[in-house]
Amino acid sequence: MTIQLLRTTDSTLSPDLAAEEQKKEYAWIVRCSEGDPVAIRWVLDKYRERVVRLAAHVLHNPREAEDVAQDAFVKAFRMLSQYRGDSSFYAWLYRIVVNLCLDRMRRKSVSSEIPLDEGLLVHKAAPDVAIDHKLSVEQVLNTLSPAMRAALVLREIEGLEYSEIAKVLGIPVGTVRSRLNSAREQFRQRWLAIQDEANHV
Repeated sequence: MTIQLLRTTDSTLSPDLAAEEQKKEYAWIVRCSEGDPVAIRWVLDKYRERVVRLAAHVLHNPREAEDVAQDAFVKAFRMLSQYRGDSSFYAWLYRIVVNLCLDRMRRKSVSSEIPLDEGLLVHKAAPDVAIDHKLSVEQVLNTLSPAMRAALVLREIEGLEYSEIAKVLGIPVGTVRSRLNSAREQFRQRWLAIQDEANHV
């Protein structure tokens, strides 16, 4: 079982095309740093949905995700002078989002893990199997610790490379790999628990 069903990024771009896209993006970012309202709108249009989705996954709270997204863009626009283009803007922005999410969770003293019996609630009434499957995936994600959930979301849903995840989370690539291995194993076990529960209804 994987959660690639929810992956939204396109990893099929050739290296040359990806480099060209990053070059164009950097030009937009430069204009944005100069206060160009068209460029600012371009950044918001391109990344707002992704930022809200990431924050919602990490916080497992859609309402707070909107607040975090707003804070993230305000902070990003203020810090644009620090962006050098040595990594994708996507990864640079996501690091801001994840840090804001984790800071908010620490301030609220949120438990690092939702108890299994509280988190694994199967939506059996959903008529569409694909929708039911997606909801179940979300439920399992929400049972993981914030650190595990962030790493798994960045890799499996947002499609970031290991090196990008390392930059976003501020940890070594080796730690990313071990964290993802643990997160995938926890996800697998809890997914099987959901399926077992559903089969015995």
